[in-house]
Amino acid sequence: MNSGDDLRAAQAHLARGQHKQALKAAKAALKRQPKSALAANVAGIALSNLGRHRDAVEMFRKAARLDPGFADARRNLAQAMILTGQPQVADRLMSRLTETDSGDAAAWYLLAQAKLALGDLGGADAAASRALEADETLLPAWRLRARIRDKMGRIDAAIADYQAVLARAPDDVETLVGISLPLARQRRTEEALAAAQRAVALAPGHAGAGMRLGMQLLELGRRDEAAAAFRRVLEAAPGHAPAIEQLARVQEAEANRDLAVAARAALKSAPRRSEARASLLFALAHMAEQAGDRDSADRYLAEANGIMAALRPYDFRADAGLNARILALFDGTQAQASAMPEGPRPIYVLGLPRSGTTLAEAILGAHPSVQPLGERAAAGAILYPMIEAGQPFDAPAIEAFVRQDRAMLPAMPEGTVAYVDKMPENYRLIGFLLSAYPDCRIVHLRRDPRDTALSMWKAHLDGTALSYIHDLKAMAHRFNLYAETMRHWHRIFPGRIFDLRYEAMVQDVAAASRELADRCGLEWSPAMARPDLSTEQILTATATQLRQPVHTRSIGRWRQHAGTLAPFIEGLDPELWPEIA
Repeated sequence: MNSGDDLRAAQAHLARGQHKQALKAAKAALKRQPKSALAANVAGIALSNLGRHRDAVEMFRKAARLDPGFADARRNLAQAMILTGQPQVADRLMSRLTETDSGDAAAWYLLAQAKLALGDLGGADAAASRALEADETLLPAWRLRARIRDKMGRIDAAIADYQAVLARAPDDVETLVGISLPLARQRRTEEALAAAQRAVALAPGHAGAGMRLGMQLLELGRRDEAAAAFRRVLEAAPGHAPAIEQLARVQEAEANRDLAVAARAALKSAPRRSEARASLLFALAHMAEQAGDRDSADRYLAEANGIMAALRPYDFRADAGLNARILALFDGTQAQASAMPEGPRPIYVLGLPRSGTTLAEAILGAHPSVQPLGERAAAGAILYPMIEAGQPFDAPAIEAFVRQDRAMLPAMPEGTVAYVDKMPENYRLIGFLLSAYPDCRIVHLRRDPRDTALSMWKAHLDGTALSYIHDLKAMAHRFNLYAETMRHWHRIFPGRIFDLRYEAMVQDVAAASRELADRCGLEWSPAMARPDLSTEQILTATATQLRQPVHTRSIGRWRQHAGTLAPFIEGLDPELWPEIA
């Protein structure tokens, strides 16, 4: 057998999904012909398919060195770089390749992936669009652009891209899974559920489809059906960490006893620094607390958050710098829109995550003339690029913001007088929102920072914007920035922000609902006093909790975990947080 025979055997094994055999044959070809770029590339593909992405990087690098014009090897190297957390390298590689060949759809697609990983949503959208200009049949590029546009808050555009895939491939499971959440965000609940159900029907063993169906059912308050969906995922993939975590959070303690055994078994094989391991630890922490074993719960939480902090480190300096740039734009002399645009009035419910924003939205959303829209990404997606570019928020910028923001709103029922945007992080953008919408309402939730921190510490929240919640010192730093920010907005916009105490809201939800109605220019509705009876979907991690009557059990719970929270409490500025003194 010669190197050509080995190479043909390797490619045949790849075609049959026999990746170990493909790697062995490719290495044999390389041994016979050390300068074979093609053999190195095939070995890299086999390594990638085996999950050995770092080893694959070296093989693809070798292939590219041996043949600098080998475009496939450079594309494969870029993909491996993205998978190993080095998107900046992939960005450089694919930028050069697209300059050489502007019609290379695969290179544009990989460039879009790299820019998405780098947080450059505008660049990612442009690159994905170039990929589709070069090859409109490249379905992964449609799906990628849909994901990018969803992150940009352009939800209708994301749905349109997913629909473009389904027009060509109606049974594409990945697309059915992908379209479900943006449909839900646009209040197209039945379509969202139908997409998830169809994905599961087409691929019963597809974990992503099963998880999306379970989450959609959970958001609709169908807890038992959601639990059944998560169990079906575990039947097909017994150690699936996200399914174990979600099932642990919806089941009662007795049902979780067997699940705890499965979680500990899965933990033995989970990579030590992986989000899968963190998910299992969060699940075990929840189950330990259910069983009254607080010490074990604290140990599990410490390890889980340590893993997440390593995976998503918090940049203290960058966060403080962003805060300073935002506040510098508002000194009391900033431009103001002269009038409100036509249509429903925005009510912004904001504050720190886990401070009660979801409950406040549910109370407002129970009003017959108010639409709860959940955590809209629109304001941040429009404003943060402008902030990073150092642009003033003058009259033209205000007009552009309002135009883009209104275009991203979903269709709402006739008679809607207001909608709720409950993105907590909008607290940083209050100055922009009040300047753009003179008659908008700002509802700011305040909660004991120690209880808020504990709730964050126990949660497993998505998104790099929340990286601070996994490090107690980082959490204290962000809480101090938040307190400084709110003090600034109250000074610049006196009387425009309604501070609502979480503790007062849960102690007397009827009184809080009346005050919310009054502050938001609404006539009070009795339904607002029973948000737990609402049939609206809830697109947050607290969906399960809000299906229960409002309670006060979380007030002061931080005292049970004071030792764990000590680094956070010590890091709070007492001048900004007088309530902790």
